[in-house]
Amino acid sequence: MSTIVTTGPLRLRPVEKQPATVGRRKRGLIYVRVSKARDDMISPELQVGHALTLARSENIDIIAEPIMDLGESGREFEERRIEEIKQMARDKQFDVLILWIWSRFGRNLRESLQHLDALMDYGVEVPAAKEDFDGKTTIGRFAIAQMLNIAELESNQKADSWRDIFTRRRNKGLPHSNRGRFGYYRCESCPRWEFGKKLDTCPKCRNGILKIDPVTGPVLAQLYRDYAARISVRRLLVGLNRRGIKTFTGKPFTSGDLHAVLDSGFGLGYVRYLIPELSHQVVTNGDGSTKKKRVNRQRDVTAFLYYGGAQDAVIDDPTECERIWDAYTKRRMAQSGQSFFSNRPRYSLSRHLRCSGCGGRMQTALRNKKYRRPLVDGLPNPLDVTFRCANHIDSKSCPKNGTYISLAVAEQWFLEWLDREAQTSEQDAEAIAARMAALKTQSDGDQALLARLDSIQGQMEGLRTKDDKLTDAVLAELVPEDSARRKRAELDVQRQALLREQSKLRSKLKERPTQQLRPPQEDLLTTRKIYLAADQADRRELVSKLVREIRVNKGRRGPDKIDVYPLWEAPPPWIPRESPSGS
Repeated sequence: MSTIVTTGPLRLRPVEKQPATVGRRKRGLIYVRVSKARDDMISPELQVGHALTLARSENIDIIAEPIMDLGESGREFEERRIEEIKQMARDKQFDVLILWIWSRFGRNLRESLQHLDALMDYGVEVPAAKEDFDGKTTIGRFAIAQMLNIAELESNQKADSWRDIFTRRRNKGLPHSNRGRFGYYRCESCPRWEFGKKLDTCPKCRNGILKIDPVTGPVLAQLYRDYAARISVRRLLVGLNRRGIKTFTGKPFTSGDLHAVLDSGFGLGYVRYLIPELSHQVVTNGDGSTKKKRVNRQRDVTAFLYYGGAQDAVIDDPTECERIWDAYTKRRMAQSGQSFFSNRPRYSLSRHLRCSGCGGRMQTALRNKKYRRPLVDGLPNPLDVTFRCANHIDSKSCPKNGTYISLAVAEQWFLEWLDREAQTSEQDAEAIAARMAALKTQSDGDQALLARLDSIQGQMEGLRTKDDKLTDAVLAELVPEDSARRKRAELDVQRQALLREQSKLRSKLKERPTQQLRPPQEDLLTTRKIYLAADQADRRELVSKLVREIRVNKGRRGPDKIDVYPLWEAPPPWIPRESPSGS
């Protein structure tokens, strides 16, 4: 008899693949944050040095230049590049994010932990060079939370200290900041104010009360009088710039600078402080939690409380000061009700750049003052101007987490596009000619619609004239009221038919994309030469004659960074705007 040998159950396991990370060094990324440039700050170079030391000791390869948030507060995350780091973590571009100390990541405990948890969920380690705790252990996470809690405590204590300082200044009749003002000066012995440097004062001026400047003080008084007399802002600006009068910072006046000087009310004897309830807004997150977000948008005169200041007004008569201030605020509030953001754009590509993620406008941000380059034609250097997606900055509603580009890079690739347009082949020229013929046909159709709209407007005016004559005839008892009533009913029927046709024609014109004829090659070449020699305002005027829209794509510098849609091509495809998560 044969013996049956039994064995234990067998479990068949698939061949395990080695993770991609096995056998290679970890990839690192350094993050640096400095809240404000000052003499006693921990410089970015020092933070990077400590991070590199940690990377060498742990055999970590640094894959890119350090990501820096210079001049950014640790309490807020919206203005910083944390979302960019998280996107890189999602894409598995690095394994370790190295900090100097934990307070550099943030001074808001709850939000800091949320962002750290997200990075760790993506498999990223986050050590601090000077406070190295293992975030994968219970004790390490507790220590990290304590360090972030201490950072938040320090930030809150500094906020309380500043709040007390502002209260004392307000009670003394001093403005919020110690900076100088247009129309005022300290004294002859005080050092002149220099951009980006701490303001020093002599012992006589330690009380902080400014004196009326004998040169610019009368100019400020006349500006208030002229503005209250409803003289146009353009006329005031032309007068200031023709006389060579500069702002306190030494640059030519713009409409924004003029309103900033006059809105303060400082020249009429006031100091202003922001209403506390308007400094922040409550934002609801996707998970239903709420947080306070600082409102940094430009504010009108209704957002401030005005107190009597310790300085002398540039107009001696207090009654006249009060009358002028009332007239000024009345005009300003009327303008605010119409459109507060009516200042003209400052840069060559302003109002043309759009985010490719949401189709929204892009707003400008300037580099930290300490690191800015010298001004160019009275404006910031293009390398210091960055355009960012406004929807992402304001409400995080951009589906692609926003895009950004510096003015210098945008202008570089715009000129590359202009060069390509000016160098067309024979086949391209034939295609352009055919497209121009189609455009001419469309233009003829548009002219017919515009002519019909003019005709409708003329008929409407004729009906109005008949109605007026009929009213005069009734008043003169030349026409019975019953006959006049029937005639008015006929006129109303004709008027309603014309209004309906007018509305349809306007909608048709609005829906039809407007396209213009493509300029000849020689004109495009001339445009490029003029662009290089022009200032920002003239460049903007040239761009508006050529371009319908410029969309900024995500990614690094390169020809694909922007897509240019000229006026002789069809409008770009519409990008549907997605709602922010949880809304």
